[in-house]
Amino acid sequence: MGLRTSLGLRRRLARGFTLIELLVVMAIIATLASMLLPGLSRAKEKARTVTCINNLRQIGISIKLYMDDHGDRFPPNTAGGKNCRATLGGRDPIARLADSFPTARQRPLYAYLEPSEVYRCPRDMGQRILPCNSPPLKPSNWETIGCSYQYNAGGLTTFAGGGFRQTPEDPADGAAGKFESWAPSPVHYILMHEPPARPYGCGGGSPEWYQWHFAQGSTDIPDPVAARPQFYSPILFVDGHTAVHNFTRALVTDPLYPYEPTKDWIWYKPIETLDIGGH
Repeated sequence: MGLRTSLGLRRRLARGFTLIELLVVMAIIATLASMLLPGLSRAKEKARTVTCINNLRQIGISIKLYMDDHGDRFPPNTAGGKNCRATLGGRDPIARLADSFPTARQRPLYAYLEPSEVYRCPRDMGQRILPCNSPPLKPSNWETIGCSYQYNAGGLTTFAGGGFRQTPEDPADGAAGKFESWAPSPVHYILMHEPPARPYGCGGGSPEWYQWHFAQGSTDIPDPVAARPQFYSPILFVDGHTAVHNFTRALVTDPLYPYEPTKDWIWYKPIETLDIGGH
């Protein structure tokens, strides 16, 4: 009897799973995967934002070193006669954008932080409508202009019927070339950011917004109100600290006035100094 039982067990084991048993196992695996993958995706995205935070810290140190050598003044917003708001440092632009952006050696931070992955955001998705009258920065800003992070040095996009609720002291240059003490509140004043933090526009055309971190689907956004509330951007502030903020509320609540101060940040300095405590 023992031998027959053993042989029967071996036969059942040899025949393997039935189709129903296999489908049940596959369904269990699929269920577990659906539960685990979102968490893994969020963890990976958080790791990418940490990379950007660390990059911005290093860029912040290089800006401080630059200022120490230049009379405590912030870097300019042009270099070599070209726009460096988006390229304080980093690699050379690609050939077709050489007329719009300075070379790596011309950029203010070259002597303090040479071109490297520090200037690259791992979620850099590029920008479709920047710069004006030039090809779009696709597939990424890093690959086209050599830098993912942008300098808050004036030139903030405004729209007809909106703009700034207070008159900016210097809308063209912002902090560029100013003494460090110019910033109304160093702990709040944005120095460097990623494109999702604000809107962009060119020559009266349709404005556009961007999503990089935590983005799902298209990263070029024609209407922030209809988009997912995921306008995340790592930020470097004048005082040197960094943080990741979600700019959705500022961009959606009143799209015509996206730069008004909050308890977390300031984009511009008005002619009359801001009272941060009142916001």
